[in-house]
Parts: sequence; C-alpha cells; structure tokens
Amino acid sequence: MKKVMVKGRNYMKYADDYSGYGNEILYKMCQNKLYHNDLDVVESKLWIIGRAYAASIERKAGKDFDIKVAAQILIDSEIDKKIANLNSIGRINSNHVDELLDTHNYMMQLLKLATGVDKRSLASKYLHFHAPMSVFIYDSIVRNNLRDRLRKIGKNRFPISKKYDDEYESHVKRCISYRDSVYENELGLLATPRKLDSHLYGY
Repeated sequence: MKKVMVKGRNYMKYADDYSGYGNEILYKMCQNKLYHNDLDVVESKLWIIGRAYAASIERKAGKDFDIKVAAQILIDSEIDKKIANLNSIGRINSNHVDELLDTHNYMMQLLKLATGVDKRSLASKYLHFHAPMSVFIYDSIVRNNLRDRLRKIGKNRFPISKKYDDEYESHVKRCISYRDSVYENELGLLATPRKLDSHLYGY
C-alpha cells in the first residue's frame, strides 16, 4: 500500500473497518457484480441496498414507479465509467472531491428520473458499496453528529461550489476535514469512509 501524507505524517495502514456480516455481503455482492449490464442484477442491488439502509428506492416515488425502469436507466447510463474512475482514485481528498461530487450528483439525477424525487441518501449508499474507498455515506444521523463535532472545534463552515448537490457537497467537505484534522490523528491510522461512518454513529 502506498503511503498517504496526512498532517505531516506518513500513514501506511488503514484501521480495521469491519462492520458486520451483513455489510460484508453487500460489499461482496457489488464487487462480484460491479457493472450495470444485467437487469435482474441491477434491480436486485437497488432493492437490497435501499431496503438494508432504510433508503428504499420506492419511498415517495409516484404510483407508476417501476424498479425495472430504474434499473434500465442505470444500465443505459454512464455510471459504470464514473464508478470506475472513483475506484481508480481510491481515497478522496480535496484534490479529487469534484470527481466524487459529480458522480453522486449524476446518480441522484438518474434516480430522480426513475422516481421523480431526490434520492440523496440512496445515491450515496448505493455508490458507497460500488466504490467503498471513495464514497462517503450520507444520512441525517451522521450529518448531524458530524456537524456537532465540527461546531465544537469551530470548523463547521465550508464553501459550496453550487455545481453539485449542495447538501452532499457540504457533508463530504465536512467528512474530509474531520477525517484529516481530527479522527485520523486520534487513530494514528487511515480511516475508510466506512470506518468514519461507524465512528460518527458511535459503533
């Protein structure tokens, strides 16, 4: 593993981020079936990840919603290229944050086309299992806990580009700041997005 410079120190090892057998199954599912080229597989991934993470794709969707249509929208999209780019980058920092924000915004657009509503949380969770070293998970609990922690140290305001989803952009910038300036200093190790998510949940 190549070295990563964090606050003047070379960390070479990631902290253990095991989060239970259920999550391991989801990671393996997406690793084994990474690409969006089979209707049944894509439909199943949308259904399983959404239900497992309280972000079901059908929630608040119109009465005409059809998950097969949603799956086909992903198949016909450029999402595989964007996920491949994230996986080639790996760890996201300020130099590569635009690639993550662009991919998340694109995924939100695809899901909105399928459902008629914004699916910020589902977009982050679905992408996370396809690019786990790159994508920070978004939900209201983690968002609020992260904001509280940064507010206590006077670091809760971050500029927004207005090019992507504002809420997710502010969350990602908070994640990077807290990871780099606080959490990894405490760990003495690198933290994956999963490790950070578990920490902010209090697991």
